[in-house]
Amino acid sequence: MSTDAREGAARYYAGSKRSLAADVAALSRNPRAVIISTPRLFVLMRPVDSRKPELWAEALDADHAGADGWYVHLLVGDLGFALRLGAMLAPLPLLCFMRGVRSGRPHRLSWRRVVRHGGRRA
Repeated sequence: MSTDAREGAARYYAGSKRSLAADVAALSRNPRAVIISTPRLFVLMRPVDSRKPELWAEALDADHAGADGWYVHLLVGDLGFALRLGAMLAPLPLLCFMRGVRSGRPHRLSWRRVVRHGGRRA
């Protein structure tokens, strides 16, 4: 099995009802979105209103001025590297994500804690 993060992202999308190309195209129109596509790391993120998880994965091109969290739409690859890069982003109070097909439950973590400690308790 390949360890190329881009191939992992493609495999994830192959099993979903979403389109990788459409999501990347939408995020590319969002002025604060993050798109990283390398063999080591594949990331799709954007700022969102953490209180509205039903909208996190919708209208990926929309830029929410009052956003209070970074929504990780997809992250495949080297998590340690992603955390180091994340420290360079404009800070928002929260990191938001859903665990795909496994739970669909919204998760919200402290952005500061995630970037500093990888989500572990200090």
